[in-house]
Amino acid sequence: MENIFKKITEEYCEISPEAIFDWSEKINIIEYKKKHLLTKEGSYSSKFYYIIKGVARAYYLLDDKKVTDWFAFENDFIPSTTNHLIGQKSNHYIELLEDSILVELNHNDLEKLCKKHHDFEHLYRLTLSKAIYQLRERVASLQFRTVKQRYNSLIKLHPTIESRVPLGDIASFLGTTQETLSRTRALK
Repeated sequence: MENIFKKITEEYCEISPEAIFDWSEKINIIEYKKKHLLTKEGSYSSKFYYIIKGVARAYYLLDDKKVTDWFAFENDFIPSTTNHLIGQKSNHYIELLEDSILVELNHNDLEKLCKKHHDFEHLYRLTLSKAIYQLRERVASLQFRTVKQRYNSLIKLHPTIESRVPLGDIASFLGTTQETLSRTRALK
């Protein structure tokens, strides 16, 4: 458990021992199998996750087609979808692509920790800021970059993604077809 908090503080920000103690009292460490859904469309998501081991993807359905719009890997947080902030049901699925180990925190406990510990609130704000930044980068990438540029950026950011994520999901994330992605990969 101590290693988990050490890794979080190294990657994100310093957290006081008091906040870590209170946080450790509220979390569950859970192992899930590949293909487990953390969130389903039409449900309310009230969990905040940290990935110790594994990969997750978020997708939505469009005409019965799964459209991937983000991935999360080790040392990433998975904030619950915005439905808890605006009182709406999720329009996303969050699926685990590997057997995974996650730290799980209930949203009510998260709110209590934020109110009690400024440094924990700062951590939460950083995780949301990171998600917003990634979304903005994705939108800009889809608008202004070629498939090859998007692919190269993704590989640079996540060098092991091709061995961990199905190519169809990568193609969906890049906004292209699997055939175009295969041609792009062949041109490396």
